[in-house]
Amino acid sequence: MTELTFFAIIMLLILIETYGLANTKYFWLGGIIPLLGTISIVLIMVKSEHIIFRDYIMAAVGILVLLVFWGQGHDRYTKRTLKEKNKMLSNDLSQK
Repeated sequence: MTELTFFAIIMLLILIETYGLANTKYFWLGGIIPLLGTISIVLIMVKSEHIIFRDYIMAAVGILVLLVFWGQGHDRYTKRTLKEKNKMLSNDLSQK
């Protein structure tokens, strides 16, 4: 697999995570990709024979990035639902 294909797949997964899975009322659904990513990173670290300090830093950054995208997707859902509730409330008040 070329590096370009790898990065394209990663970007696709991040977009699916942020705009699809994490942008729902089911908070746990957005955690699927970060969980799989964390498990993959840990397995790679365990099976590697020569690990240096930089590898630990990169693994931590990778896990952190996955969790940040999950949080951003859930925040997007929360803002959207709050906006919809405010719109419904303003429509109800204007009808009275």
